[in-house]
Amino acid sequence: MKLFLMSGAAIAAAIAAPAQAGTYNVTVQEASGVGQFDAVTGSAALFAGKSDVSTATFTYTGELNFSGTGPQNTTNAGDLTSTFFGANSANISNYSGSGPTTVAYGANGANFNSLAGFLNTSGSISGFGYGSLYTFTSLAGNYGGQVFTITHDDGIAVYANGVRVPGTTAGPTGAITETITLPTGTTSYSFVYGRENGSPSILQVTAAVPEPATWGMMILGFGLMGAALRRRKTSVAFA
Repeated sequence: MKLFLMSGAAIAAAIAAPAQAGTYNVTVQEASGVGQFDAVTGSAALFAGKSDVSTATFTYTGELNFSGTGPQNTTNAGDLTSTFFGANSANISNYSGSGPTTVAYGANGANFNSLAGFLNTSGSISGFGYGSLYTFTSLAGNYGGQVFTITHDDGIAVYANGVRVPGTTAGPTGAITETITLPTGTTSYSFVYGRENGSPSILQVTAAVPEPATWGMMILGFGLMGAALRRRKTSVAFA
């Protein structure tokens, strides 16, 4: 019975496609006047010469499941970072922020100098008047072959060991879903997300369901374990 229970649990785990959970080092930068940009644009180039650049760094532990919905905003009262993170804002630790105390994207005078202020800023606005760039970087590990399904609005770029992984749309877009596979030997990866042109702002990453070949290997393994258990019972009965 224990064998079958274990098999059922393994199948249930494989069927589920949970939001990707983990611990990430996060950097967020925002400024006015960045215009329309791609997530592959380096922050040094994107924010060069901007007078109101704000920067936040923190540790995020939890699922990458962020969604700031609502009508496209034309003021800094919309596309708030608190709405984007939602309940996940409780998973932010080690926050450090800097930047001007008065910024165009600060709803009710908010700024990046505190976590509460950061959450009360607007991540982007209709017409590309201001926007922000998010970088989620994993801790060191063995990630080769990991498959990610990513729903995003706007663009995203994925990097493995500092090299971009093809297969995602980096520029402004409506909500789309794309799938990428990290190459063999990946020890660290990053999601670089461009938040621009107002609500909605969406970044949702899930671990992909196993491929048919993987299902076959799992079923074969369960069969072999069952055969071994039957042989063991037979040898005990006739001892």
